Amino acid sequence: MEKNFEPLKERLREINGRLDPDEQAYFSPLIENFTGGLSEFQRIMRDLGKFGEKIGDGSKFGIYREIQHLYDQGNRGS
Repeated sequence: MEKNFEPLKERLREINGRLDPDEQAYFSPLIENFTGGLSEFQRIMRDLGKFGEKIGDGSKFGIYREIQHLYDQGNRGS
C-alpha cells in the first residue's frame, strides 16, 4: 500500500525543498517513513501549517487541499 502514497510523497518532497535546512532535516524523515497512517498524515499537515508561506506560492489552503486529495487517493489505491 505504501506505493499508493508515492504521488503524495513526491509532492511533499517538493515542499520540503523549499524549507530551511534544519526544517528539511526534521521533515524529510516524516516523508520518507510515511506508511499511510492517519496520525502520520495529521502530523505532516500540522507541520505544514507551522512552515507557513514556505510551503508554496499562492494559497496555503489550496496546498492543504491538494495534499489531502493525494492522501485520499493513496488510501483508495488509485
